[in-house]
Amino acid sequence: MDTIKTRLDTAPKILKRFRQSVLAVAVCGQLTKDWRNKKDNYEPAEMLNWKWEPVPSNWKVFYYSDLVQSRLGKMLDKAKNTGISTTYLGNVNVRWFNFNLSNLQEILVSDKEQVELMVKVGDVLICEGGEPGRCAIWKTKSEKPIIFQKALHKASVKNKLTPEWLVYNLKNDCDNNSIKQLFTGTTIKHLTAKALRKYPLRIPPIEEQTEIVAQVEQLFAFSDQIEQRVKDAHKRVNHLTQSILAKAFSGELTADWRAQNPDLISGENSAEALLAKIKVEREALAKNKPTKPRTIKKTGESMKPKNIMPIIEALKAAGQPLSSQDLLAQAGYPGDADTDQLETFFLDIREQLNAKTITRERKGDKEFFAIAE
Repeated sequence: MDTIKTRLDTAPKILKRFRQSVLAVAVCGQLTKDWRNKKDNYEPAEMLNWKWEPVPSNWKVFYYSDLVQSRLGKMLDKAKNTGISTTYLGNVNVRWFNFNLSNLQEILVSDKEQVELMVKVGDVLICEGGEPGRCAIWKTKSEKPIIFQKALHKASVKNKLTPEWLVYNLKNDCDNNSIKQLFTGTTIKHLTAKALRKYPLRIPPIEEQTEIVAQVEQLFAFSDQIEQRVKDAHKRVNHLTQSILAKAFSGELTADWRAQNPDLISGENSAEALLAKIKVEREALAKNKPTKPRTIKKTGESMKPKNIMPIIEALKAAGQPLSSQDLLAQAGYPGDADTDQLETFFLDIREQLNAKTITRERKGDKEFFAIAE
């Protein structure tokens, strides 16, 4: 199980590299190599110090300012007590390819500010600071106006560029660190409006942009499916680990072994005999321990989880026999109980069985526990 967990833990890194590779081949034209027809010869010019792979002859290079109507947000005065209450997006709300809208706030703005800073469907919001270049496309049609705050650029693309193509290029150049050429600042990095205007973009025809975006989204959807399968596998592995421990503590794992080795589990090798030896050893150790007051909690107290009821109380509350898995839940143990918690659970069962306050009965491949009559 540990080996499986280790292999599952490597999957997110592999998927991250996969997505980066998809974007890398997308923005240089390799993804649509078979789809594309040859067009007029064109040698793209090098912009800044960008190190680009060769691109198709019919692609062209433009600056960001040639293709985008861009506006940098401004710091709104939260102390104002006049104007229209309007929801606004901040830097923290913009994630890669999507928005986190769980903590949206409102602010009072004038009619003019609302018009100037309003976000529309298809606009690309780009972070100036924090993680400069991080961006997403606004796709939500809201009944109430939404504006954007300082530290965000709002990019509205022109007819030669799709918003998806802009976002994919920014993500790719952030992954390979080439966009750092545009950053200003020493300790805290910024992507200013002046620097962003110099951002070079390799632009295929709109038809090819649309095809590339479709293929990228298909591959990303495939990687998302794999990512979900990995998460589901993690849950199954954790559940299986609990089941193995349950079978181990109940003796189910060694049932065949006990049948084949009765002499090793009876007489002086029986559980009762071993417990008696442990009791004698503990009493001997207790006599030799110093009398200095101790402040450490007892082992049983420190191991016992909070908000957990004893096994006998859980069975009384249920009013019927329960399997070990159901009894674990009824007693209040979490679904992802750790080894210490499971040990406490099964020690409680063992104590109640020894005290004969509960009974154990096997039905099929499960064991059921009930209050003794």
